[in-house]
Amino acid sequence: MSYEVLAQKWRPQSFGDVVGQTHVITTLRNQILSDRIGHAYLFWGPRGTGKTTVARILAKAVNCPNREQETEFSQAAIAEPCNNCQFCSDISQGRSFDVVEMDAASNRGIDPIRELRENTKLAPAACRYKIYIIDEAHMLTQEAFNALLKTLEEPPPHVIFILATTEHHRIPKTIVSRCQDFDFRYMEQDQIIGRLQTICEAEDVQIDNQGLSLISLQSEGCLRDAENLLERLTASIGKELNVDQINQILGFGSNHLINELIDAVLRTDLPAALESLDKLVKNGTDLTQCLHQQINCFRNLRLLAIGSNLESIIQTSKSEVDLMKEKAHLASPERLSRIIKILMRTSSEIKQHGYAQIHLESALIDACSIQEGIQLTKILKRLSEIEDKIDRGEAPSRTYAPPTSPESAGSTPPRRSTAPVLEPSADPQIAKPQISKYEIQPSSDPRIESKPVSTDIRGDKVGANQPNIKSVPADVQHVISDSNALAKIWEKLLVGLQERGKMPLYGYLKGATPQPSNGAEAALSGNGLELKVACPPAYTDLIDDNEKALLKEILADLIGTPVQISFVASSANPHTNATLPPSRRSQEITPMMLQHQAERDPEVEPALKLFGAKILKIEPK
Repeated sequence: MSYEVLAQKWRPQSFGDVVGQTHVITTLRNQILSDRIGHAYLFWGPRGTGKTTVARILAKAVNCPNREQETEFSQAAIAEPCNNCQFCSDISQGRSFDVVEMDAASNRGIDPIRELRENTKLAPAACRYKIYIIDEAHMLTQEAFNALLKTLEEPPPHVIFILATTEHHRIPKTIVSRCQDFDFRYMEQDQIIGRLQTICEAEDVQIDNQGLSLISLQSEGCLRDAENLLERLTASIGKELNVDQINQILGFGSNHLINELIDAVLRTDLPAALESLDKLVKNGTDLTQCLHQQINCFRNLRLLAIGSNLESIIQTSKSEVDLMKEKAHLASPERLSRIIKILMRTSSEIKQHGYAQIHLESALIDACSIQEGIQLTKILKRLSEIEDKIDRGEAPSRTYAPPTSPESAGSTPPRRSTAPVLEPSADPQIAKPQISKYEIQPSSDPRIESKPVSTDIRGDKVGANQPNIKSVPADVQHVISDSNALAKIWEKLLVGLQERGKMPLYGYLKGATPQPSNGAEAALSGNGLELKVACPPAYTDLIDDNEKALLKEILADLIGTPVQISFVASSANPHTNATLPPSRRSQEITPMMLQHQAERDPEVEPALKLFGAKILKIEPK
């Protein structure tokens, strides 16, 4: 006798041998025992889940005359075919004239269906029922379905139709409504592993549970695919199978390289991840299979990150689960979900365009750049707080710094440092800070008390290193105490901003007003003259440190002494509204101002960078 492949040799011959379709088998058994057999059935579901096999078993069961089982005192009827009588033997071997299997993919026109309809009028040759099994029924044309419709609704009492399809949505509703609908489902991995263990024991194949898990994972819930994979492995390797050989034949990556790659992604170590991928490529690994392994592994990690009690639904060995538990705390379920989405999108792109290695490298770059995000509720709460502060005329606080995690520490831009910058020098002891022309310089004379010293733009020293010098020259006192003089200086400042092309800053300060101060307030400190500027509340948070430095430089040139400038909200100063023009007093906060404030908020800004988003529109209340 010629060799028979495992998928044919171990094809179920009774309902009890069918794996993973309990909901279908139970219903069919009850119908047979109660003699309430339907005239038309529709079996649909994924490939390799037993649709045609169950159709043949049903054909044998309704025609078998020996469906009885001896009990202690009598014989009881059962729903299982005996598989010993002539009827069962002929149906199993495809020799029965009363069980007709038709492939709708190659007989999809109206003529085969017309012939079938005429043959249904004939009585069975030997069996009780004449069975028509139409495989891949969705391939029939619309005309063929129409020709079958009336016969399918009211067939002769000796005819049973069984339609099988993998695409239920392509079957017309008029056909579905005339059939009993049974859905066949993907099988669980432990069910496939149990069936493969039975086959391996009978065929004397040596394989461990980890190898069976790899075969089951590759079969994607289809028992026939799993049996074919086992057939391929035994033909290639022999009857002693180990994990390394299975990985090599099926194109899986080595376990340690896959683990290295996953660890690198969890640590956001992009160079290490790319190196692991390169090793997999050099080992001849199928990158598509490698991608599927990564998706499955990250899915298991996500389950463990959600809760350790979900360990029972992870289909892998105990040792692998223990290793995953150690890694599950390295990332949140949200981050793992985003990584899985990136990998699944990459799998689709590889199928569509090819270039597996390039797409997978891009996926690793995206996956390693993912940081732990901020919850949307916190962002909305912070935005609400900003709106409330703006409504009250207050500037949003910029003192809050969001906590940084070890993963995001390397990617967060450093804050501006106020420490002096050291000039490069061969001797670290003689390296001196780079001093601005307006910063203080210590006196070299030990007899003079070390006090702040500054130099104005004319070269005259202003400060306490000269014991008898006044704190503020008389002309400077007059300027800073006279509102008209300050207004003229401010106009020159605005002209200087226009000449330098600083139009946004010019727009912010066009309606601002410097506040005059008396001689005591004008006393020079170590940082220079303190000048307060009143401006609308929405603008106080929009001027950054670089812009403030530019203003200090221009004011120092105009006044003749170093200036420290500070901005106050006009609504916060009781004297401000008196100095603002009427048109500026009634100025409203614009959506653009709100947008600038929201984009610079310390909690909203990281979220915008994380998602690559931008604020489109903000409307004031």
